[in-house]
Amino acid sequence: EGLVGALQKRIDTVEQRVGISARVVMEDFIEFPAPVEEELYRIAQEALNNSLKHAKATRVTVRIFIEEDKVILEVNDDGTGFEPRSAEAQGGMGLLNMNERAKRAGGSLFIHSDMGMGTTIQVVLPIELVHAPV
Repeated sequence: EGLVGALQKRIDTVEQRVGISARVVMEDFIEFPAPVEEELYRIAQEALNNSLKHAKATRVTVRIFIEEDKVILEVNDDGTGFEPRSAEAQGGMGLLNMNERAKRAGGSLFIHSDMGMGTTIQVVLPIELVHAPV
């Protein structure tokens, strides 16, 4: 079913059942190698779990797109936000695991969050790692 199908299935099963407005958007056709796809799914799954459990989000968007010479998977929520450094210092294993998974996929993880303003998790991969029309 591919990355988008797997993420949509997750959203249909979890987020929409608890009343969170969620969607998956793939802006460009991108075919991921299976190991990269697995890591990206697990990262998105962890970000969705965090939005549900900690952020009290009401809206979540998972976006996959190409920007210049990069492929980006982005999970954005409208939740409470948090201080990433504090969470890491408190031993937040989820963030650590997402970072490790991004590295294994050949990319980097970026976290943008402000208290009361939601959170955006981005995995940025070099386009050479995927099959995408340019």
